[in-house]
Amino acid sequence: MKKYFLPLLFFSLTFLIGCNLFHKNDGLFGHSETRQEALANGSPIVSYVPDKNRFQLVDGTTLTTDTAWTEVSFTYKNGERVLDSTYGFHFSIPFKKEDPKSFTFTFSLLDTTNRVFTNGIGEDLCQLCPLRLYDEMKVILEQKDTDTSKGWTNPIFTDTITYRRIDN
Repeated sequence: MKKYFLPLLFFSLTFLIGCNLFHKNDGLFGHSETRQEALANGSPIVSYVPDKNRFQLVDGTTLTTDTAWTEVSFTYKNGERVLDSTYGFHFSIPFKKEDPKSFTFTFSLLDTTNRVFTNGIGEDLCQLCPLRLYDEMKVILEQKDTDTSKGWTNPIFTDTITYRRIDN
């Protein structure tokens, strides 16, 4: 019996490690970096246009937003994307800022009861995570207080942006 145990243990560990390396994203949540990537991956896309898209920030720089787009949340299973609206949607807001190195603003959903997860923000894209999509999505533009003793502990709410659904 013992002579079969070690080879079986070695085979089992090798198989498990190999599967985990092969499907390293299994169980992870994902999101597309662009609208085109989401379309290429088979996600249904909904577009939203903002009621205003140019903002003068409290630090004196300008922020410009573009048409937002959504995709169904997904995870990975056996290396493949699995769309699952149980975990809501990704509401992606592309933006351009004057100073690429600064991090003086963020966006959040006005309806806090409609949030599945907190948002993520990168250099040119913010991803909010609503549970449900509506014809109008209200988003708050929050800015970092310019008083360095307060900063993000005392954010300044400067604008509410209404995104309206448009036909794709």
